[in-house]
Amino acid sequence: MKVIFALFFLFLSGCAQQPLVKQTMSGYPEGVFKNMSVEAAKSRIIDGCTQRGIFVQEANSNQVVCSKSLEGGDAVLAQFLIGNSYSTRPDVKIRFVIYQIGQDTKVSAQQWVETQMAFGQMRRIELNENNQKNDMQQFLFTLGAR
Repeated sequence: MKVIFALFFLFLSGCAQQPLVKQTMSGYPEGVFKNMSVEAAKSRIIDGCTQRGIFVQEANSNQVVCSKSLEGGDAVLAQFLIGNSYSTRPDVKIRFVIYQIGQDTKVSAQQWVETQMAFGQMRRIELNENNQKNDMQQFLFTLGAR
């Protein structure tokens, strides 16, 4: 997955950042679903994850967490960067926080890679490079957020 390769190259070099598609106050990708309820926005997010083969790990009243296990070279590279040979296969996770603002619904997204180490502790690295944020911002735009 290009997310992991971007993470790897960040560690190896101080590569130049591409500009953000959308600047937000939180620093995370955000979108507003105009004239939409929290439930309808949550349904769109769940559908967007499942349409892309991403497992919906958790969904409650104001949050959706989607997860996908890395495979092949991406999994090996991520495991090398954040785990070891005894850790579980790394997962990419995305948390969508969903809340109502008047008639609209606002969504913010945070993404990270995590693995469980041999004795149960979790290792986690946030994916916060501009290209990773832009990919997530484009995902929100695809779902209909502005």
